[in-house]
Amino acid sequence: MKFDIGNVVKYSGEDLIFLIGCPGSRWSSVFLDLAKNEAVNTTEWREENKWDQPVQNVKGEHIKIGIHRGVYWGPGNTYGEGFDKLFAMSKPEILAEFMEPFENWDKIKVIKSHWFAYHIEYLQALFPKAKIVSCYANDIDSFYWWHKCGGWGMLFPNYTWYNDDSKMLEQIKEENYRILKFNRDRNVTFNLLSTNEFYKNLGLPASENSDEGKLKCEVAIYDGSYISNFGHIIR
Repeated sequence: MKFDIGNVVKYSGEDLIFLIGCPGSRWSSVFLDLAKNEAVNTTEWREENKWDQPVQNVKGEHIKIGIHRGVYWGPGNTYGEGFDKLFAMSKPEILAEFMEPFENWDKIKVIKSHWFAYHIEYLQALFPKAKIVSCYANDIDSFYWWHKCGGWGMLFPNYTWYNDDSKMLEQIKEENYRILKFNRDRNVTFNLLSTNEFYKNLGLPASENSDEGKLKCEVAIYDGSYISNFGHIIR
């Protein structure tokens, strides 16, 4: 292990947030909102690892969309190369991949990967105290937004695993299906929250500097417990 976290077997991920969303779901904007919070560790950021797409709005102003910062774990990227087969990796192997880009293991770490959508149950079993933030936008909106942000021309992160438009749309549908099913099976709802509502629901401190507008997509927050159909809290 890069950092000493004590007993790896007993480590339950209480200082982790798993961020999950399909390409084009606007999940990167949710990450940027998280990264503004003083309780979140951003030591994995590198100046060379970034992307934004300059566009002109209806007012003639030049703005940036599809802003990508920090590490994206997954095939074709620097970290998480085997995450499309996460079930074949052990807990120490997965943790080592989480830790590698960080300069320290302080505060809350946000780990984001499109491929978590295929393995949400496995992640939750390995790290039962981690919070899971799922981002959702419908399939077609996600597909077209991803293209508007640069599509195959994006230099960061790497999307070669998705191969072409046909597979990209197919996998967006699959990822959204799995994300929705995981949360619906646990009676966790998707909501459009303000930034400070989002922080509060995650147990993060409120921020005076946060944008009090709404998040750019609906999110569901799973904290390791849920209300069953019979009204009982299940852990």
